[in-house]
This record gives sequence, C-alpha cells and structure tokens, in this order.
Amino acid sequence: MMQHSGNLMHGVSDQGLLKLARINEAEASRQRMIAMARCNRAGFEQLGRWLVASCTSGMEQAIRDSLQEQGIECWCPCEKLRYPPRRGKQAVEIQRAIFRGYLFVKVIPDNEAFVGLLVASKLKGLMGQDGKPYLMPENLMSKLMLSAKKSERKHMDASSLPVPSDVVGKTVTIRSGPFADFVVTVRKVLSNRGQLVVDVPLFGGMSEVTLGVDSVSM
Repeated sequence: MMQHSGNLMHGVSDQGLLKLARINEAEASRQRMIAMARCNRAGFEQLGRWLVASCTSGMEQAIRDSLQEQGIECWCPCEKLRYPPRRGKQAVEIQRAIFRGYLFVKVIPDNEAFVGLLVASKLKGLMGQDGKPYLMPENLMSKLMLSAKKSERKHMDASSLPVPSDVVGKTVTIRSGPFADFVVTVRKVLSNRGQLVVDVPLFGGMSEVTLGVDSVSM
C-alpha cells in the first residue's frame, strides 16, 4: 500500500507541483493583505477608524458575518420587521439592514488596510471622495450605535401606520434618532410598512435611509 502511494506521488508532474506552489503562494499573499485589515493589527485600538463600504443590497448581513469570521471589525445596524399572519400562516419576523447597500468597517486608515478589506470580502468599494475613503466622525458613529441599540428593543409592525401617498418629492424634518433635525427629501413610500425612504446627506454624499413615518414631521 505504501508503494502504491509513492507511485501516485511520482505521477504528479513538475508542472502540477509548480501550479500548486503558485496557488499556495497566492493564498499566503492574500492572507498577508487581509491581516492588515484585522482588528488585532498593532495600533488598532489607538488608530482604528470607521469607514463606510458599499455592497450589494440584501447581502449586508452575509458579508458582515464573513468579515467578522476573518477578524475584521464590522457593524451592520438592523431593524426588526414583523409581518402579520396571512392566509393561516404564522406571523413572520425578519431582521433587515437599516442602511441598505452599506456596511460600517473599522480599520487603521491606510492603503494596506483598504486593500486587505476589499480582498477579504465581496464589498463593491469604499465610500469617499477624490480617491480617499470617508472617515466617519466619531460623534456621529456614537449616535448611530446608540440609536441602533434603542431600535433593537422595538418591534416594528409592518402594517401598523398609514402613510400619505402624496409626500414623494417633498421635504420632511426628521424628529428623532441620529439624524434629528435633518431636512430630507422623500424618495419612496412603503405604505404597507408605515415607512418612508428618504435621502440623507451621509457618507460624503446622499444616501437612502428608511424611516418610520412617526419619526418625521411633514
């Protein structure tokens, strides 16, 4: 049996061994790049900053989990939606990302970390201007995280509040949460959920955010 295994090894061509070596070398290089984005990198506690990354809408939680498994600090604030029973079926409760198509990631803000972050995930890119990723202000991140913790204790009923259908394109004022007192434009009405989709100046540009109708003044 030992002789048979040896014959199998002799059957591997030099070209095959070279290809395997290249694959191993490429993976080692990839891991070195990812290591630069990990939260155990030297100096992370003092130098780490939150960035905003774009991703495919609906993939936020899956990408978050993948990044966290690789040791990269990532935050995806979610809201709970409860859909009432229908046609004899039980009520359904789901978690959905608040900022659709975006994730927050914390790295030491240098080119090595940016490259490692993109190599480690299926992110589309990093939000910013002139080729420089946008660094989230620490006070805004604190407000966002505090607001998210409060919302986690609430259950939103997907059909509890009526929403006027003629508000699309109009401006409203946000009354509560991290964007309190922001004047924003309504882009879409989710009448069956009691929600509005509005444009909020965030991440260095305008971003769509979903809000409950009770959190705005019309």
